[in-house]
Amino acid sequence: MNNPSDSILIELVVTACQMSADNIWMQGNIEIRINGEKPCSDGDIINIGEFLKSLEADGEYFIFSCCCGLPACSGWIQGIQVSHSGEYIEWADLNNTRKWSFNKQKVKDDLGDIRKEVAIYKSFFSRKGIEYVGAGYDW
Repeated sequence: MNNPSDSILIELVVTACQMSADNIWMQGNIEIRINGEKPCSDGDIINIGEFLKSLEADGEYFIFSCCCGLPACSGWIQGIQVSHSGEYIEWADLNNTRKWSFNKQKVKDDLGDIRKEVAIYKSFFSRKGIEYVGAGYDW
C-alpha cells in the first residue's frame, strides 16, 4: 500500500427536523469528503456502524447506503473493500472502480472531534427542551 495521497474530511452536519409544531428535534449526520468531493450521492447516508467497524479490520463494508437503509437501492451493490496497513487505510469502491488511500489516525481524530461536538449539542439542546438524535448511531 502506498502512502496516503488522498485527503479525507469527516464532519458532523446538524439539521433541525420538525414533524409538527410541538415535535421538533435536531439530527446529526456524518458527511465524508475525499479530495473535497462526496464519495456518495447527496441522497445517500453514511452507515455509521459499518464505517466504525471498517476502521478496525479489513473486509467489505457497506459504508454508504440509500437513505432507506438498503445500499442496493442507491446502487451500492458491493461495499467498500477496506485494507489496513500500519497507519494507512485504503478504500476500494467496487461499484465504481475508485480507490483512495489516507491516514487512519486522521479519521480517528475527526471522529473524536465529532464525539465532542455531539456531547456539546446534546447538552445545549437538552437545556432548551430539544432532543438531539444521531442518525443510525448513538454517539
